[in-house]
Amino acid sequence: MMSRGSVLSTRLTRVAAPLLLATLALSACSDDEPSTASSPSTSTSTTDASSPSPSTSTTSASPTVTTTTSPSATSTPTTGGTAAPSQTSAPTKASCAAAGVAAPNTSGMSAAAAAKAKRIHAAAKACDAATLIALAKADQTGLAGEKPPNLVFTANAPQNYVALATLLTMQPTETFDGTIQPRVFSERYAEDDAEWDKVIKAGVVTRAAANQMRLNDGGYTGYRVGLASDGTWTFFTTGR
Repeated sequence: MMSRGSVLSTRLTRVAAPLLLATLALSACSDDEPSTASSPSTSTSTTDASSPSPSTSTTSASPTVTTTTSPSATSTPTTGGTAAPSQTSAPTKASCAAAGVAAPNTSGMSAAAAAKAKRIHAAAKACDAATLIALAKADQTGLAGEKPPNLVFTANAPQNYVALATLLTMQPTETFDGTIQPRVFSERYAEDDAEWDKVIKAGVVTRAAANQMRLNDGGYTGYRVGLASDGTWTFFTTGR
C-alpha cells in the first residue's frame, strides 16, 4: 500500500502538470504577439518605399524637351526671314529703274567733262541720290523748275534717273563752253529728223510729244544735260 504522503504527491503532480502546460502555452502566445505586430511596421515601410514611384512618373522631362524643341523649330524661319529684309533694305542696281541703261558716250568731251559724265552716269544707273545731290550742289547745276537737287533725285521720281543716264549714252554735240546731250537740242540739229528719231528710240520722249514740241515749241524741249569743258555739270532740265 501506498503511504498517505505518496498519494498526496501524486495528486499534486496531476494537478500541477496541467497548470504548467497552460502557463507554457500562454508564454508561447505572448512571445508570438510581438512578431505578429511587426507586420504593420513592414507594410508601412513598403508603402513608404513605393511612394517615389508616382514622383518619378511626373518628371519634367517632357516639358523640357517640348520647350527646347519649340524654339529650335522656329529658329530656321527666323534665320530665313532675316536674309530677305537685309537684302531688300539696301538699294541695289537691280532695284533701280535705270540699271539697264547702256554705257556713257563721252566722245568729243574734254578729259574733265568725260570724267564727270562717267560719275554722273554711274550714280544715275544706281539711283544714287546722295551722289547726284552732292555733285549738283557742288556744281550749282541748273535743274528743272529751279528745284533743289533733293527734290529732283528722289525715289518718287525714277524717271529722272532713267532720263539722265540715257542722255549720257547719246552722242554729245559741242557748244561754246562744253557739250550737250542730246544733239537735237542744239540749233545745228534742231530740224534733223534722224536726231529726233534717236531721242524717240531711246525713250526720252514719245513720238507724239516730239511732234508737239516741233509744232508748239519750235524745237526740242525734252530732257537734256550739259557739261562744261572744265568738268562742271552745268544743267539737267526739261521744258522750255
